[in-house]
Amino acid sequence: MYRVTSQFKATTLARFAAALHQLDDWNREPNWKEEECLFRALGYMKRGNFKLAEAELKELTAIFTSPPDKKAVPPDIGRERYTKALMKRGLAQLRGEAA
Repeated sequence: MYRVTSQFKATTLARFAAALHQLDDWNREPNWKEEECLFRALGYMKRGNFKLAEAELKELTAIFTSPPDKKAVPPDIGRERYTKALMKRGLAQLRGEAA
């Protein structure tokens, strides 16, 4: 695993927070593609792999800027959705660990 600086970690955490703020500005929960990117990015950050988290956040940026795909069918999943509240709680835990 590559070593990352504390500045890179802070930047990645800030990008994750900015994505959640963008959803707040749009006043909606993430769609399934956004949810998956956010969940994977959060998981990577919790395991200390900020490089992969950054890649997920770049993919999320592309999803945010592209027009919605009307033909995309969400996967059939039986689990609970990952909401903004759950993502924010995970981010708060990460920031607490970094302090």
